[in-house]
Amino acid sequence: MADPLDVLALEPWLGGSHARFLEQWRARSRHAVEVRGLAARHWKWRMRSAAWELARGLADAPPDALLVSDYVDLPSLYGFLPPAWGRVPALLYFHENQLTYPERPGAGGDGRDLHHGFTNVLSCVRAARVVFNGEFARDAFAQAARELLARLPSPRPTAELEAALAASAVVPPGIDLARLPLGPGAPAGAPLRVAFNHRWEHDKDPAAFLRAAAAALDRLGAAGPGAAGLELVLLGQRFDRLPDGVPALLERLADRVVVDGFAPDARAYAGLLGSADVVVSTARHEFCGLAVLEAAACGAQPLLPDRLSYPELVPPELRPRALYADDAELVERLVGLARDPAPARDPARRATWRERVARPHDAARTAESLDALCDEVAALARAANAPGGPP
Repeated sequence: MADPLDVLALEPWLGGSHARFLEQWRARSRHAVEVRGLAARHWKWRMRSAAWELARGLADAPPDALLVSDYVDLPSLYGFLPPAWGRVPALLYFHENQLTYPERPGAGGDGRDLHHGFTNVLSCVRAARVVFNGEFARDAFAQAARELLARLPSPRPTAELEAALAASAVVPPGIDLARLPLGPGAPAGAPLRVAFNHRWEHDKDPAAFLRAAAAALDRLGAAGPGAAGLELVLLGQRFDRLPDGVPALLERLADRVVVDGFAPDARAYAGLLGSADVVVSTARHEFCGLAVLEAAACGAQPLLPDRLSYPELVPPELRPRALYADDAELVERLVGLARDPAPARDPARRATWRERVARPHDAARTAESLDALCDEVAALARAANAPGGPP
């Protein structure tokens, strides 16, 4: 095994899942990983200015390798780094990208700012290795980047991008299974308990989830607390402005909501997921699916749209139970499970979701993969920088 390395992780958006990803890696890595970052706000300004801001605090001896997120303008970063850092290899990790991330409805303007997407492309070209958080994420970025380059005048870095994509890797960000124990689901005799634990923003489409829950309740004839039907566990980050239609739907479903808001801590969050029979996603954009993986680790049956990154999360033999085709099928599945919630509370079935869906995304596996990639790029950099090596 190679000697431990000094690795510096730079993250302009050090919050939420980006921060958890790095903290989980640092806690498990056999390398000495240092994390430096900026507060998770003003994302456009972070993409423009973070290279300068992060580089100006780096006057120490260079590390063996860098890991930077897709928020970093990597060519600019190398331009601002001290000269001794010029040959430090960088892993570029894509949590999302600026070519396919959905714009907020009603944002106005003349469309997507392609400068941010081209920054992602140039960062790929400059990186020693590009890493995506899923196969769907890699495929979506590759298609969008090729379409962008085809629109640009020559010269354009088409061959260089293709080489970077061909050598790229997929490493899911991972979940902390040790903090997500298997739970029993709702108590026997209770209504089907359905969790929604995503950000309450347009790309996760919480309105579609609430509409499906309301339609399922109408079908079941539910008429208030204690009636046969559904209970809702509503988690996930919320903001001052909710997507259109959500406030009215929340008011309509208020008597079916048993939990509404952030869990006070990680232990309480895991307990709430473990008390849920089902976890639902209605996302219109998803590159990874960490919220679903966390719920599956606690035993909740996933009900996921058959699109985006979700099919790659679920083994083929479990997809008929986990994936739905459209909103109408989601309602049908909720109605069927509500009429007979016992299977969703079966300990063996709940353990299957944990082992077959969540276990492959354990943060320990993520750390091993990232460590190995750091070893690889550091070894290549040493060979290139050795006397007689390539310039």
